[in-house]
Amino acid sequence: MKKKIILSLVLLVSFNFYSQDPKATNSNKENKYSVSIHYTGNLRNHNFVSNNYNGIAGIDAKYNFYSNANFSLHAGLGLDYFKARDIGYQLDLKNSIMVNPNIGIVLEANKVFQPFLNLGYSFFTAKYNIQQSYIYINPYDPAFGNVPSEVKYNFDSVSLNPGFRLFMDDNLYFQTDYKYLPIKSNINAHLISIGLGYTF
Repeated sequence: MKKKIILSLVLLVSFNFYSQDPKATNSNKENKYSVSIHYTGNLRNHNFVSNNYNGIAGIDAKYNFYSNANFSLHAGLGLDYFKARDIGYQLDLKNSIMVNPNIGIVLEANKVFQPFLNLGYSFFTAKYNIQQSYIYINPYDPAFGNVPSEVKYNFDSVSLNPGFRLFMDDNLYFQTDYKYLPIKSNINAHLISIGLGYTF
């Protein structure tokens, strides 16, 4: 998990260095960064990810590396925290964090209403312990009992993320968005987020 977050931050820094090139930047120097905090909703879709995790909260950070009067381009990093549901006596599912580096476009013709579209890649790992019972003839044998065994599954996927911002003033905005994760042919995650953000 740490390696994924560090890799995503390195990508953001590389976009920042690219934007310092005079040939790559635009004359508009306002509000290069934005940070938002949101509630994450995980819609039930009858698969392992949607049935076994509750979306709790997340944070998004974005860097605007190009802008003009009509649109801007940004690179971002999203972190979403998911709480594991209780799935049975023998399975101990762990909470998880989804890491989502992305790039996107924001339409800025309107100063109040600004729709956007992000394309990224999500890193999501499910971890759980399986309690395995071993029965021996002698019940007082120290080997008698439950032996936990950790299992991990990766549900990494491309992410498609449309949404919009409603600005309450020059910096503070309300944001809502939808994130579609086509993880596998029979596992599609649908996330809805609502939150507040600030540009600076």
